Amino acid sequence: MYNMENQAETRVDEQAKKAYIEGLKKFRDGDLKEACVFFSNAIVGGINDFDILYYRGMCHLDTGAFQDALIDFEVLVRQFPDNPEYVFRRGFIKYKTGDITGAISDFSHIPEEHNDFSIRWHYLSVLHYKTGNYDAALIAIEKALSSFPTMPKIWFNAGVIMKAGGLSDRADLALQTAAKLEPKLASAKHEILE
Repeated sequence: MYNMENQAETRVDEQAKKAYIEGLKKFRDGDLKEACVFFSNAIVGGINDFDILYYRGMCHLDTGAFQDALIDFEVLVRQFPDNPEYVFRRGFIKYKTGDITGAISDFSHIPEEHNDFSIRWHYLSVLHYKTGNYDAALIAIEKALSSFPTMPKIWFNAGVIMKAGGLSDRADLALQTAAKLEPKLASAKHEILE
């Protein structure tokens, strides 16, 4: 039986669907702040699939709204704890907000053979260095170097980490390599780059 309530629900559902579609268009076009607004309106309007949380979380992340992004990715990780992308994104947010222990935990939870997020090795090396765990930092930076052999920042950080770990000869070579790849690094202070 058709009644006013059904008509109102249909209208809300249609508005939510339209908001979701507009959000996807804005997301595609790089207008992330507007996309967030549309995704939030779609959620309020009853869209409850997990893809929308991913898109909204990415919008929040890319616009620097880390706490809002963390909320969306917390929900996603709780629902899909073995999804490496969701775990990586949550770990990255924790990295950016200074939650060192949480970031290390999340980045370490991603299966080692999963290469799509191999930049995590660089983040892990920085995090372990900050905690004074130079052995773990060395292991992580070696993995980062094997994934990104031409990235100057990783070579530079490798030099800083190796020096802290007592490997001065290797540290000097890593710092020289970084300077060859990016000449500005030749005069940079020997501190970890994030």
